[in-house]
Amino acid sequence: MEGLVALVTVILLVIYSSGLFALALSWTRNRIGRIVSRVFAVISIVTGIWLAITLIDGNGVMVGGIPVLLGAFSLYNSLRRNR
Repeated sequence: MEGLVALVTVILLVIYSSGLFALALSWTRNRIGRIVSRVFAVISIVTGIWLAITLIDGNGVMVGGIPVLLGAFSLYNSLRRNR
C-alpha cells in the first residue's frame, strides 16, 4: 500500500513540477526557453485536465485545476512577452 502512495506522490509531483517549470521559464527572453516553456505549459494543462476528469468525484477539480491554471498563465505570459 505504501508503494501505491509513493507512486501517486511521484505522479502528482511531476504534474505540478511541469506547471512550475513552465511558469519559471515563461519569463525568459531566449527562443529555446520560450519553446520549452510552451511545451511544458501544454503538458501541464493536458495533465491537469486529465487529473480533474479522473478525480471528478472527489476534489479533482481543485487538484487538477492548479496545474491547468499554472500552465495557462505561463502560456499567456510567454505569448505576451513575445510581442
